[in-house]
Amino acid sequence: MTTARDQALGVVDFIRFPARGSAWGGPFNGQPARQALFRQLINRLGPAAIIETGTFLGTTTAFMAETGLPVFTVEGDPRNFGFAKARLWRQRQVTIRHGDSREVLPLLFDGPLRPLREQILFAYLDAHWDADLPLAEELEIVLSRCPAAIVMIDDFQVPFDPGYEYDDYGVGKALTPAYIAPAVAAHELEVFYPSTPSCEEGGARRGCVVLAKLDAHGGELASMSLLRR
Repeated sequence: MTTARDQALGVVDFIRFPARGSAWGGPFNGQPARQALFRQLINRLGPAAIIETGTFLGTTTAFMAETGLPVFTVEGDPRNFGFAKARLWRQRQVTIRHGDSREVLPLLFDGPLRPLREQILFAYLDAHWDADLPLAEELEIVLSRCPAAIVMIDDFQVPFDPGYEYDDYGVGKALTPAYIAPAVAAHELEVFYPSTPSCEEGGARRGCVVLAKLDAHGGELASMSLLRR
C-alpha cells in the first residue's frame, strides 16, 4: 500500500513541480562531454536497445530516448518511479519498471529483450545510492546474457584524473577499478575512460567507465576520440 501511495505522490510531484526533472543539471549529470560520448557510442556501435538502471526522475532516460531506440529502465524508489513514469508516459519506446535492478533485469532479458540478446545492447548502470550496491550483480546479469553489450557505469573513478568525482560507500564498495576487476577478468573486458579532462567538462563532473569485450568492440572503442584506455 505504501509503495502505491508513494508512486502516486511521485505523479503529483511531476504535475506540481516538473522542473525537478532537471535534477543534477540535466542528462548525464549535466555534463556536455558525457552527452557527446553517449552520442558517439550510439552512432558508432548502433545498439539495438538501451538498458538503464537507476531511472531517478527520468532526465537521462528522456535524453537517451531521443535516439529513437527502445529504452528499458529500472527504478527502485517508488516515488521517483511515479515521477519518471508520469514524465515518460508519452515516450512509447520507453519501458519503465519499478523494483530492484537485480530482480528486474533477468525478467527483461527473459522477456522483451530475449530476441535482442545476441545483438549489441547499451547498458547504462546508475542504480547506486547507498551501501546496498547492486553493480557487481548488474554487470554479471548484463554481460552473461548479452556478450556483445557495451556498459557505461556512472559515478566511477577516473584513475588518472582526480577532478572527476565518484561514489565511495566504504570498504569494498567504492566505484573504482578494483571493484570491477573480477568482472573484467571473468568476461575479458576492455576498460575505457573519458578522454575529456575534468577541467574541460561541465556539469557535476562525475566520472564514468565504459566496458566491452575486447573481441567484440575493443578496436572500435579504442578509435573513439572521446575515450581512452
